Amino acid sequence: MAVQNSPSGPVTTWRFVLLWGAGWAAAGSLVAAAIAFSVETTPDITPFLVQSVLFAEVVGFTALVSSRFIFPYFTRLSWAVRILLRALTLFSATLFGSGVIAIAMPLFTLARLRTVAIVVVVNATLAVVVGIALHTYESMRRQIEESYQRLREREAIERQMEIAQEVQKELFPKSVPKVPGLEMAGVCLPAVGIGGDYYDFLPMGEHRVGLVIADVSGKGIPAALLMAGLQASVRGLARPTLPAAEVNRLLNDVLYRSTSPSRYATLFYGVWDGRDRSLLYSNAGHNPPIQIGSNGHARLTSGGIPLGVLDDAIWDQERRFLLPGDIIALWTDGVTEATDPGGQEFGEQRLVEILTRHRDRNLEELVQIVLDELNRWLAGHPPQDDLTLVLARAA
Repeated sequence: MAVQNSPSGPVTTWRFVLLWGAGWAAAGSLVAAAIAFSVETTPDITPFLVQSVLFAEVVGFTALVSSRFIFPYFTRLSWAVRILLRALTLFSATLFGSGVIAIAMPLFTLARLRTVAIVVVVNATLAVVVGIALHTYESMRRQIEESYQRLREREAIERQMEIAQEVQKELFPKSVPKVPGLEMAGVCLPAVGIGGDYYDFLPMGEHRVGLVIADVSGKGIPAALLMAGLQASVRGLARPTLPAAEVNRLLNDVLYRSTSPSRYATLFYGVWDGRDRSLLYSNAGHNPPIQIGSNGHARLTSGGIPLGVLDDAIWDQERRFLLPGDIIALWTDGVTEATDPGGQEFGEQRLVEILTRHRDRNLEELVQIVLDELNRWLAGHPPQDDLTLVLARAA
């Protein structure tokens, strides 16, 4: 296929056909000379030479044309039927072509009828063998070319995926902002190289920082593209003076007008203020984060529907005050819905128990503890969804 699309394709094809014909002509000449001398008909060498060359050309071109242009129509038939039709095609085409040559030289044919008949039958049988062998070779060559092309395409896709992974990594926080009174840590592990999960830390001055976690519908490159657009919108809209509910409303306007109805995102947006140790948040359909303290835990549910579902939707917001040591845990459903080999989900309660049991550990260590527990839960199987976990602890 690549040869036909190139400028030299037709030249290469005709060169092959000419070489093929020349090869069979040479073979026919040798056969003619052998027969002529073996039967002591040296004076009749010219008619033998002409007929043998023509017979050889019939065999060669019958095999070539059949294998390249006729046999492909038999591919959907059963193996036995294909073999039978190939043999009949080659045998009958060679007999017909040889018959035309014999009729064109009637005197010599009648004088050497027995010899000519033997040569015709031998040529027809030879055409069957050569034609099937040539078709087998052509089929193997096409399969190798197709496999090579698929390999090239897969390598190109893998290179593109690697580039996309590097680009997506750049979208996540490169460092954790230093904010008095708040410790933060986060991780995102895409299930298929790139994904639609997103988290961010948004510096907003000396005492404030924005906390964002989102999950875009779908997986792979489409979800990653939508996630990148959502991240850019969040960074463009988030300001310390803008209420959390208003940020979600503006994000919904952007997403609703720029995507199809089937594309949406769940998102939690909150602003931490270290001066009064409070978190003003609005939850747009995301898994409710949990505030874990010494007296138990509580879910952060105030907000509304996911982004991009309805136009002109509104969201609520709430301000939560944290005590020293309280942890806010944010995650995507890839964490709590991870299933073990038996089909049981990891679950929110198990996550809360782990975080409560190790709540005094460094947050980076606590994130790794949760990931280790998830790996044990999955029993070595790859996760089916992106895993994102963000922890923040009041000091």
